[in-house]
Amino acid sequence: MKIDEKIWELDALHMEGQYMVIEISNEAKGLMEERGIQEADVKEAVEYAETTQKLYEEGGSRCLGKKRLGEFTVYAEYTRDDSGKITVENAYSHRVKLTEDGE
Repeated sequence: MKIDEKIWELDALHMEGQYMVIEISNEAKGLMEERGIQEADVKEAVEYAETTQKLYEEGGSRCLGKKRLGEFTVYAEYTRDDSGKITVENAYSHRVKLTEDGE
């Protein structure tokens, strides 16, 4: 995957003022349920990725977005078709709590 540095600026401008259509595949919904990941958190990660920075498959349609929500980071693997519709194919997360030595 490659970091999307320039394209995101155009996407953010193009998407401004528009509603993003984000669908979650049945497979992803099942994984999210198993992993305790909320749909709203996944959609927030996709929206954040589409308006800031995302990883994407060069020459392909697969993207990876992430967003940190407190001590929780959610990742969403998704595709975006020619019409702009986004479909989440996978989601995962991790929690990290960092403390200083002696705590």
